[in-house]
Amino acid sequence: MTCLYQYLLLDKDPDEIMQDNLDIDDKESISFIVHETVDVINDIDELTALVSSHLKDWTFDRLGYVEQAILLMSASDLRKGELERAVVIDEAVELAKSYCDDDAPALINGVLDQL
Repeated sequence: MTCLYQYLLLDKDPDEIMQDNLDIDDKESISFIVHETVDVINDIDELTALVSSHLKDWTFDRLGYVEQAILLMSASDLRKGELERAVVIDEAVELAKSYCDDDAPALINGVLDQL
């Protein structure tokens, strides 16, 4: 989520973001994070459109960058279907509870539940 957040906020080169955020000693985590982040960035327009179609009175651009990152990452995971739907949504809600304002978890839960 941190890498996506920085990508959205700073429009920074993904390779540079990865180098700034990844612990070189943990190769398994690096592979997972790089793969997940690159997947989202490669499909960002499609994922943004998908999420946007389920925002009732909001536009994607009105959301905070953390909310955007959580929704994009989770939408990608749901689309892949490799993880249980409930697990993806629960993780997204927990991230929102930790990093967003009090209204964000309900918004994120509602949007992801529709995907």
